[in-house]
Amino acid sequence: MMEDNTSYIDNYLKETEEIIRDIDRKEINIFINILFEAWKNNKNIFTLGNGGSASTASHFASDLAKTVANNSSMREISNTKGFKAICINDNPALLTAWINDSGWENSYSGILNTFLDKEDIILLISVHGGSGWSGNLVKAIEIGKSKGAKVLGLAGFNGGKLKELADSCIVVPKDSTPHTEGFHLVVQHLIVDRLCGLIKEYSEDKI
Repeated sequence: MMEDNTSYIDNYLKETEEIIRDIDRKEINIFINILFEAWKNNKNIFTLGNGGSASTASHFASDLAKTVANNSSMREISNTKGFKAICINDNPALLTAWINDSGWENSYSGILNTFLDKEDIILLISVHGGSGWSGNLVKAIEIGKSKGAKVLGLAGFNGGKLKELADSCIVVPKDSTPHTEGFHLVVQHLIVDRLCGLIKEYSEDKI
C-alpha cells in the first residue's frame, strides 16, 4: 500500500511560498549590483561552501564564468566575457593539502591568501551563515576583509556570521536546511539571469 504524502507535500510547498513572500528583495538587488560592478571592473569572484553548499558554490562559479555571456542557445563564443569566477572547493588537491597541513579552519583562507586581490569578491554559501562548525568560512571572511575584498553571502536561519559581516547577505528566511539549500539555487539562477540582461545591455551600449 502506498503512503499518502499529500499533506507533507502541501506543507513543504506552503513553506516555500512563505519564503518567496518574505525574502528581502532589497538585499538581492544590492547583491546583484555588487557583482555587476565587479564584472565591469574585471575583478575576480571566489565562491566557496561546505557540504551541499559546496556544490552550489561550484554551480554559481560556472554560471558566472560562462552562462552570463554565453548561454546554452549560443553556438559561437561571444565577444563578451563572463566573470573571472573560480570555485575554491573545486580543487581537491589544493584544498586537502591545506586541510592536511594547516587544519580545516585554515583551508579556505590559506587558498585565498594566495589568490585574493583588493576589491575582488568572496561569495560564501552556508546554511547557517558560517556559524558553529564552519570556522573555515569565518576565517575566509576575515582574510577577505583584511585584503580589501568584498564579501557576499547566501545563508539561511538567522544569517549567522555572514549576515553580520558581509557587504551583502541574502538570507533565506526559514529555519530549515532543505528549504535553505533549495532556495539558494533559486536565488542563484535569479541573480545569474538578471546579470545576463545587465551585461547584454551594457555591452550593446558600448558598441
